[in-house]
Amino acid sequence: MCIRDRSGDMPRFTLETALKVRKRLEKFYQKAHADEVQAEQQYKERLQLMSSALEIHNKDLDDAKENGLTISQLILGGHFQQRIEQQMELTEYQLKEQQEVVDLKRHELTLATQKKRVLEILKDKENKKYRDEMERLERLEADEIAQNYRRHAKI
Repeated sequence: MCIRDRSGDMPRFTLETALKVRKRLEKFYQKAHADEVQAEQQYKERLQLMSSALEIHNKDLDDAKENGLTISQLILGGHFQQRIEQQMELTEYQLKEQQEVVDLKRHELTLATQKKRVLEILKDKENKKYRDEMERLERLEADEIAQNYRRHAKI
């Protein structure tokens, strides 16, 4: 599975192109996953912001009750609270959907990483096999040189 490169050093991995494609796919899935995680974070921040707004509204409403509250203020406050709660429900639903997308992207990234890793392991094994063979040939050559030296030394 190895082809010697032009420099005579380590052979070129025959599946190098496939490995490069797998690396690019992994980067693509990493970016897609990161984008989806960022979108998920934005939903969480939006929920936190609405929750804070609702807490502030309820505190203001409690303060207004102590200082006298008109019916119109109560009605407006009720409408505001209702709109915020509806928006929070919608955002929670969107967040849940986004979390499913993040899980899908995480799964895709995991698969891409595993496929790339398989090719990397194959490449490492081929490189080791090549190095072992080169070491074996070097030992044979050294043994032959030593035998020739001994023969010539006896003469």
